[in-house]
Amino acid sequence: MTRRAGASAPGAPAGVPRWRVSVLFAGWCITLALLLCRLVDLQVFQAQGLQRIAIRQQLGSLRLPGRRGAIVDRGGRPLALNVPVDSLYAVPRAIPDPAAFARAIAPALRLTPAEVEARLRRGGPHFAWLARRQPPHTIAAVRALGLGDAVGVLTETQRVYPAGELAASTIGFAGMDGSGLAGLEMQYDAVLRGVEGLGTAHRDAIGRELVQTQRILTPPHDGNTLVLTLDEVIQHIAERELRRAVAAAGAQGGVAIVMDPNTGAIFALATLPSFDPNRFQETSPEVWRNRAVADVYEPGSPFKLILAAAALSSGAVSPGERFPDPGMIRVNGAWIHDAEVPAHPTLTLAEIVKYSSNVGAAEVASRLGRDRFSGYIRRFGFGRPTGIDLPGEAAGIIRPVEQWFGPSLQNIGFGQGISVTPIQLLVAASALTTHGLSVHPHLVEAVRDPAGHTIDTPGALPPQPVIEPEVADRVLAMMREVVQGGSGEKAGLPGYPVAGKTGTAQRPRAGGGYEPGAYEASFVGAVPVPSPRIAVLVIVDRPGGVYTGGDVAAPPFREIARQVLWYLRVPPVDGPE
Repeated sequence: MTRRAGASAPGAPAGVPRWRVSVLFAGWCITLALLLCRLVDLQVFQAQGLQRIAIRQQLGSLRLPGRRGAIVDRGGRPLALNVPVDSLYAVPRAIPDPAAFARAIAPALRLTPAEVEARLRRGGPHFAWLARRQPPHTIAAVRALGLGDAVGVLTETQRVYPAGELAASTIGFAGMDGSGLAGLEMQYDAVLRGVEGLGTAHRDAIGRELVQTQRILTPPHDGNTLVLTLDEVIQHIAERELRRAVAAAGAQGGVAIVMDPNTGAIFALATLPSFDPNRFQETSPEVWRNRAVADVYEPGSPFKLILAAAALSSGAVSPGERFPDPGMIRVNGAWIHDAEVPAHPTLTLAEIVKYSSNVGAAEVASRLGRDRFSGYIRRFGFGRPTGIDLPGEAAGIIRPVEQWFGPSLQNIGFGQGISVTPIQLLVAASALTTHGLSVHPHLVEAVRDPAGHTIDTPGALPPQPVIEPEVADRVLAMMREVVQGGSGEKAGLPGYPVAGKTGTAQRPRAGGGYEPGAYEASFVGAVPVPSPRIAVLVIVDRPGGVYTGGDVAAPPFREIARQVLWYLRVPPVDGPE
């Protein structure tokens, strides 16, 4: 029998059909072609993009923080600086069991396990903050747990205030991220803040940056240094004497400012109560406020100085003119009283200031008139911020003259019905001791770059005239009489002529009227006159018992002035005070 072509012999293995071989071959060719196309796509068309992804996986970008600039006093003593401190972070990718990790590390960090897990979730796969700026014992306790690659330590800088509470409301403080949150730290944040640099570093298998591979692309720049007009010694004197006065009077707080009346440089600015900026979180934000610039109060009798200057400058009153003082008068249905029995039945303008007569001041204000008086009040800077370089400065409260109803004009004549800030009052009173020139109060003497070069002097502004020199000199003579036998005798300082004015002002009550038995006792003055080296304002808030400015505020003025003049090496003036 004949076999068909292509048939297999009996007992031989069956052959593979050619069509199957062809299909298999074609499949392999198509697969290789697709792989080749993909290879070309990856190597040619997507090469740059894939290279960038690979670099991002292998390299990490680094933010290189610039250090915040220091704050120093006028003698270069540090008031705010940076110190290195360690912070703890976790690598979530290296933690197989976050719950177990949290239970292990939580006690050392004084956190709950839930808080630790929450911090892990807030971070990325390669980095999550656990606890920043920790003391050495906490770092040692975490290292002792032996958590390996899951935990790392990063050195940061922490803002510290070596003087503690000294000038706390003036210096302010910076937050965790280095931003200024209060005081000069906030006002000059852009000047103090460093400029970040940029760097790169290789990452290991779990995403940690390898320090030895770091490369700086853009170097960081440190912030500038603030050189203040504050003097650490004078600030300490002012705070110590203010604290003693507040304690002796059983008061609730106070303010003391020491200023150069010729330049406006603030040597000291003390407020009570105070706080430690190193632990500002432990204090109520109410205490952070700088009361010398942010709080307003009715100045009381020191405003008679402004009244006297306005009356003389306008010609409404002559120096020798006498005004009757019966002890009380009725004005537009309201009674105005002197605080004490009148010294004389009639008083000159100088005697009205010397004996602090409210009745006399009311009569002078009536003669002056509301429009003229309002104009002089604003010439002395009331009703607008002084421009001192601190945040939150208040403008004070001066009602439009159209709203000076009833006895408003007369009350404002002796410092009621008008609200000012302590710094406004000091600047205005100082102008009367420097021939009518008003200064710009300032706290920063110079800004220096990291190399120590002065790049700005923000306080260098010339004084501006607010009243005629001869008028200012007449009022200065009245201020001398206040201390030489008037209500401010306790401010007298042997060897140094003092000029000033006492104040005893009632505290306004919310909703109208005044708080019963609540007063602000004050004394503002300059020494030694007629060429004063310092001007000082002391305010004691709500003293208990004796509450007059002459008894409560004049003595701490004297003590501050005595010690500061000795420290500044100002020689005494010949002759008795």
